[in-house]
Amino acid sequence: MLTIGTAGHIDHGKSSLVKALTSIDPDRLPEEKERGMTIDLGFAWMPLPSGDTVGIVDVPGHKQFIHNVIPGLFGIDAVLLVVAADDGWMPQTEEHLRILDLLGIQHGIIVINKIDLAGDPEWVSLVEKDIISHLSGTSLEGSPVARVSTRSGAGIEELKKTIADLAAKLAPRQEIGKPRLPIDRVFVIKGSGVVVTGTLSQGTFSTGKDAFIIPSGTAAHIRGLESYKHMVQTAAPGSRVAVNLTGVKREEVARGDIVAGSRGYTPSSRTVDINVQLLASAGASLKSMSEVLVYLETRELLARVALMGSKTIKPGETSLAQLRFSEDVAVFTGERFIIRQQSPAVTIGGGVVLDPLASKFKLGEIPARKVLLERRLSLKLEDLISAEIEKNRFSETGSLLAASLFSSSEIAAKVKQLANQKKLVQAGPYSIDIRVWEEACGKLLSTITKEMASDTLKHGVPQAVLQEGLGFPKEVFETLVLNMISSGKIAREEELLTLPQNKPVLSKQQEALKAQVLGLFAKNPSSPPNLKELSAQLPSSQPVVHYMIKQGELVELPDGILLEAKQFQAVKEQITGRLKENGKITIQEINQLFGFSRKYSVPLLTHLDRIGITRREGDARVAGKKLIQGQK
Repeated sequence: MLTIGTAGHIDHGKSSLVKALTSIDPDRLPEEKERGMTIDLGFAWMPLPSGDTVGIVDVPGHKQFIHNVIPGLFGIDAVLLVVAADDGWMPQTEEHLRILDLLGIQHGIIVINKIDLAGDPEWVSLVEKDIISHLSGTSLEGSPVARVSTRSGAGIEELKKTIADLAAKLAPRQEIGKPRLPIDRVFVIKGSGVVVTGTLSQGTFSTGKDAFIIPSGTAAHIRGLESYKHMVQTAAPGSRVAVNLTGVKREEVARGDIVAGSRGYTPSSRTVDINVQLLASAGASLKSMSEVLVYLETRELLARVALMGSKTIKPGETSLAQLRFSEDVAVFTGERFIIRQQSPAVTIGGGVVLDPLASKFKLGEIPARKVLLERRLSLKLEDLISAEIEKNRFSETGSLLAASLFSSSEIAAKVKQLANQKKLVQAGPYSIDIRVWEEACGKLLSTITKEMASDTLKHGVPQAVLQEGLGFPKEVFETLVLNMISSGKIAREEELLTLPQNKPVLSKQQEALKAQVLGLFAKNPSSPPNLKELSAQLPSSQPVVHYMIKQGELVELPDGILLEAKQFQAVKEQITGRLKENGKITIQEINQLFGFSRKYSVPLLTHLDRIGITRREGDARVAGKKLIQGQK
């Protein structure tokens, strides 16, 4: 599907040209018919010999209605730039051309209208030569020229053929699974409800599907679709579409809103990083933080332009900058925009969106921000991916560059390719910048090494502490750890990360403390000190005690109770023997056997229950699962 627009000065015959091509009068408002002047957007269509249909958007020519012109020119594939032969190049012809150039409209046909009023063919040739000089250096340079008269019909059939030839050369609109309809009209049909119109892009709409009004996020349902006066089940990208919506009220929808198939690829923001161009014809320099009118698709908003690295830009210059809005906008990377000053009302420039989800920058952040934005200027997928991931350190691959002109499958394939080229790392659902990954590997190893060196008895560093220090999601951290373990740089012991060669060693002072600890256990075998008591009696013994537990020299029971390993083994064997003889044992019997009080016997039996030696049955203990299996 192809949509073309008209452009040109007032009274140069744009609307009459549309009517001559299509037999449809694009002036739909009573006031337009009374005044003989286009005020708002008009719409028509014409069939092509190929069987396709070309949609046509007719725009006003008066400078007073530029705010209606710009929304009409967004989303078109090509333009009919109309110049009257008896009038020649005029101010609004120039302004419309500058807008087309800023929007990147690269295909068009120059239509010299009213050749019957010019009289002399040589005059028409001079007008054509003048037009060609004005087009030099613009996106429409080299466009074909057609001479017509909408009054006599001269040249109209030839123009239809030129339009058909142009349509055949243009690539079809991309279907990237992100349908987006910038609304240019909203009205209500009795018995049907709310209807919105616009030029569909980036995907298809189908009846019966859900939709969302962006940026409000209001949910709606597509009840019906009409394209060029035909009801359709599915509307293709590039076509003019009327969408009958249910679930929304008239006051919940306005020109400038977007109908989208999902909120996922239309995130909203109030700060947008851009590359802005000030027209050479702009009357003055643009100062940083100036307030301007911004046109994005069919929406008009006020915003401040925060320049990066300069206080002003002069006419003809470009600059990286940021648009700061007072309300949410849903734009995409690569989207074009137009800026106009408010008074006097004139188009002063435009540009392209580089980061639709930017954050406000501080002065000290400008150099780093500019580096990433300069990489985005190419709008190539690889550059956009690397800049986006570097900006965030890591990103969920599924939502990476959601607000862009690339499909999710294109993005996923490019991410995989970059990972194979070692330019980024994939970790579960995330993609990580390669430099961030390498820095994280170095930081993790350095932290573990430092922690282990600070305490020779340390068995490792808790994973949770290390993950928090790196600021990684669990999936990213786990991938990083497994990678470093496989390369032999670190090792894992339960929930601790350590160095592969790490072997805790006691110092001479700690060896002396160990001897003191063992002495206390030997002195009081039936009432050995617990963790708390050991800390009180030997204040610096805690690391040594934990080392002894880890080395299997002490056994830690619930409630901080400790037993020397050889004593615990002897107690366990005696309890096992008693269970084999009698089938059960009570706390009282254990206290009598070993001289324990309930302070020790209860934690002891709780521990034996946990390891399957015993099992509680009433007030006694019987053989546990592990012990029973050992007897078979």
